[in-house]
Amino acid sequence: MDHQLALKILDAILLSARRKIKLSTLKNFFQGFDLDELISLAKQRYQDLGFFIYRDKDSLELVTRPELANYLINFFGLEENELAQELLEVLAIIAYGGPIKLEEINQIRNKKSASIIKELLNEGLIKKENKNYKVSEKFLHFLGFKSSKELPDYNRLRKEIKRKS
Repeated sequence: MDHQLALKILDAILLSARRKIKLSTLKNFFQGFDLDELISLAKQRYQDLGFFIYRDKDSLELVTRPELANYLINFFGLEENELAQELLEVLAIIAYGGPIKLEEINQIRNKKSASIIKELLNEGLIKKENKNYKVSEKFLHFLGFKSSKELPDYNRLRKEIKRKS
């Protein structure tokens, strides 16, 4: 395969995957190519589009540009979707209360949250360390923050969550 075809294949993989792709998997697939160069070229091509490549230490993912989130919410009607509300509720508990255990999340919500946690993990919005959950760098990057402590009303809301858990 030539360089242009490799770039098109990378585009197709990222568009089709709808999840994180391990860099090691991509390196194995694109043997003989400079993966960092392919990623850089793809990023340049996506500059004026509605998505971009999010890269963390060991994976890549094609994600929506944060500045377009409200348009997507309006289009898809996510604010009226009960599952979306539950996802946001658990995400907020983790963002302000994390690191936090599943049992504490269940106690705060007064209902089981395992399926919601699984979805948030699959989307890469949270991560699990030992038995605790906390928001991911992807989540913080999406909102334009470097740390959870930068979230609005962080200290007040954290105290409330810790009081309920």
